[in-house]
Amino acid sequence: GGVGKTALVKNVYDREKVNFPDAHAWIVVSKEYDVIDLLGTLLTKIQHRQESTTPPPLSVGAKSDVYDLTEAINKILQDKKCLIVLDDVWSKDAYNQMCNAFQGIHGSRVMITTRMEDVAALAQPKRRLVLQPLGSTESFKLFCSRAFHSNLNRECPLELKTVATKVVERCRGLPFALKP
Repeated sequence: GGVGKTALVKNVYDREKVNFPDAHAWIVVSKEYDVIDLLGTLLTKIQHRQESTTPPPLSVGAKSDVYDLTEAINKILQDKKCLIVLDDVWSKDAYNQMCNAFQGIHGSRVMITTRMEDVAALAQPKRRLVLQPLGSTESFKLFCSRAFHSNLNRECPLELKTVATKVVERCRGLPFALKP
């Protein structure tokens, strides 16, 4: 956690969702999840993108089940390109339980962020991006650019260099931790 997976994918999602005007959705999965809630959220988000003149194929309610939600999502996404982000996926089951809702949709993209190797292995090797912590030089530059943003060139004052170096070492190269 903290290496920048979500931040990177959010940047790509925000930039690319204009290329998927019919359907795009960001779904946070997390460690504890309910597949009906996830599919219901996805359905709600893609229904919202449809024209207001089109009646929704299914209202999400207490009687919705995985099959109904999957069918409704498939119906909306039929013949459309979609961009879906599943953020913070902790288990393969979470993806596997949802994937029928967007399988076989041509020209679409599903991005997953995860810290779990077995979840990442669901993607083809050429489509995986493994993020690494920053090196010590990059870490120090990032920390100083945030902590000393009002200083000339965002440089660390000489009298704080030792303390700043210790703080940066404790952050272990994680960009999230380096941004004060």
